[in-house]
Order: sequence, then structure tokens, then C-alpha cells
Amino acid sequence: MKSKYSIILLLFIVTLTGLFSSCGKDRWELYYPQTHQSLWIDSVMREHYLWRDELMDEDELTSSYFLNSVSFLAKVRNADDKVSYVDTAYSMPKTDPGFELMINQVTDSTYLALVTYIEPNSASAIAGIHRGDWIMAMDGKELTEERIEELAEGETHTLAIGYHTTIIVQNEYDEEEEQDAVAFSHEVTLPAATSYYPEVMPVVDVINDKVGYILYNDIADDNRQKVATASKLLANSGITDMVLDLRFASTGDLQGLQYLASIMAPSSALGTKMATLQYADTLTSNKSLPFLSASELDNGANLNLQTLYVLTSSYTAGPAEMLINCLKAVMNVVVIGQKTQGITLACESFYDPAKDQLLRLAVSELSDANGNAAYAGSGFTPNYPVNPLSSVEGVQPFGSPLESLFAKALAIINGEVEE
Repeated sequence: MKSKYSIILLLFIVTLTGLFSSCGKDRWELYYPQTHQSLWIDSVMREHYLWRDELMDEDELTSSYFLNSVSFLAKVRNADDKVSYVDTAYSMPKTDPGFELMINQVTDSTYLALVTYIEPNSASAIAGIHRGDWIMAMDGKELTEERIEELAEGETHTLAIGYHTTIIVQNEYDEEEEQDAVAFSHEVTLPAATSYYPEVMPVVDVINDKVGYILYNDIADDNRQKVATASKLLANSGITDMVLDLRFASTGDLQGLQYLASIMAPSSALGTKMATLQYADTLTSNKSLPFLSASELDNGANLNLQTLYVLTSSYTAGPAEMLINCLKAVMNVVVIGQKTQGITLACESFYDPAKDQLLRLAVSELSDANGNAAYAGSGFTPNYPVNPLSSVEGVQPFGSPLESLFAKALAIINGEVEE
């Protein structure tokens, strides 16, 4: 019996080996539908990847080509590469309620949920739920761990919505003092989750005809038209100060970075050197990346800023940090929020129309026009440290003058905060 199984195993190995080696490339066409995604990624990486000289030989990757694109990239990318990824959401909608919650325990078994993020076009947005709302109850019952899990499943529910307030209570010394509380406001019907596409720039606003605000979370060339439209609105409003909210920005590509930087920079910087790119091999192949000229902004408008206020979080990385670094060489950039991640690897976007997949691939390391990238590995330490979730009253809709990070920026702009 043992001998029989040994023979079966040996035959299987011989057959599998023959599948790839004895028949060679003549058989690959048969397996193309199963291997196309990984083969395409492999071909792009061998031409453009920052570590292309360190990739395994094709013969070593034979069986790996049958992996899905995400698994294949995870297998072959360099250990130092934390930024390359396959954008599986590029052409696929999300199906979930569309919110993020911060859970607060009230008693041993009951909770309140503070809404910290709402996806535009999602079921939560349709229901009229906003960032800063409190979910006090679901279907007439207090929130428990089980009900919070049910809430995330995307079914239809009736939610009791509350708001933060303060009340006067008697303390243990029979003295009056203020205490945080959540008061009931109204009920909403959360519809069943439906498919929606996440927005890359949910908020564009002008405050008091003076301060412009953009929330931007994917600095990619695909979003150029949205940046152009926002810049025209802001330029036509005659803003004098600009707040760029990059707290969720960790993805993007070189082209998107170049375009956004050219919108924000002083007009005197247009057409001049913006960054230095170091490519593969021994990292001696340098290339300059310029600010675009005014004529290259298409439908966009250069805002000719002298100071830019940037809102950051611990999630801010990559293209957002490169934007800060490049603009610091030509203007005053004030960072407000939390320390960033310290990533200098720059991606380019490659699109495979056959499978409708987008590959964001690390192709170079980026420094400013003078070759400086002092934030590498350590990130940017904010000029004004602020934790956006440190106080519940500061969790407000993005762009609200009461929202923690934006309120701090406005106070700085208005001279209410000392340097």
C-alpha cells in the first residue's frame, strides 16, 4: 500500500513538471485565462519596478502565475516595498453601510457609536447620517456588541440619532459641574446597503469667501478633472488662504502628485524643477520632475499660494508626504494634525484593459528639487499637533469650522494661535 501511494505521488510530480517544462511555451496559451493577470503584472514589473533587477526568474515563478493578481504581487514584491498594490476597488463598487464608527461603552453591556466617517453615495449618506452623529439605539433597542455587529451587516434598520452636549450635574461634593452627554435628536431609516463607488474628494468648500478647503484622499492622475474643477471654484472665489486635508491620503501616482502640486504652488514655481526621481539599478539614474506650466493645467487654475495649511494624520503617507516635501522647497507649508508615515517611494499607475485592473507600482524614490527628503522613515512632525479624535465635540462633518483639525487651521489663519 505504501509503495502504491509513492508511485501515484511520483507520477503526479512528473506530470505537473511536464505541464510547464516539457511542453514549454506551446501550452501556455491554454492557461492564459488563469495566468493573464499575474503575467501582465510580471511584465510591467520587469520593465518599470524599482527593484526589477532583483525579481525572480520566470522559471522560478511558473506556479505563481496561477495566483490572483493581489497574491502574486504580494509574493514577488520587495520586502522594502510598502506602497505597490493592485487596486481591486478600481472598477468594483463597495457594498456596505458606508460608515466608520468609534464605539463608546456606557454600561457593562450597552454602547454608543460615534460616526467618524461617511462614504458619499452609501446607504448611510442616503439615510442622512453625518460625521459627528451618535447612534444611540437600533430598532428601538440599546446598542450591544451583537447589535453593533448586525449594524455592520448592511440590513435595513431604524436608528436613534443623538448629538453631543453638556449637562449640569451635582458631583460627590454637592457642587455643580459640567458633564459630557449625548442627547436624542431624531430617528432615521438606514436602508439596506447597496453598491456604490467611493468618492476620492468628498468636500470642496469656501469659508467666508476667504479660506478654501479641499479633502483629498487619492492623489492620482485619474482624479485630475476633480482637482481642476475644485481649483477653478476656489480661484473664482478669490480665496486668500487654503487648507488641504490629506488625513486620509496614502495612495496616488507621480502624475497626480505633479498636477496637485502645480495647482497649489506659487505661480513663480510653475515650469521649474519640482522633484528629483531616482530610478532602479544602483539608484544613480536620476530624472527631474517639473511643476507643470499654466498651459499644462488643462481646465485647472493655479492658486498662486504663498502658504498652504495641510491637515494630516498617522494614515497620511506616500504621495501626500511627497507633496508636502516638494512644496516646502518653494513656499511655506504649515502641517496640522498627526505625524505622517515617512514614505518616499513614488508610484506610477499601469492599467490592464483586458482585466480592468489598475496596478500602482513603486518605480522610483522621490526627493525635492534640491534632493532633500529628510522626512524619510520618520515622517513629518506637525507644526501644530492635534489628534482629530481627541475630543468628541470636534468630530464634525469635514469642512465644518467646528471640526478639530480645520478649526485649528482657521484659528492659526485668524491669528488666534501663537507660532
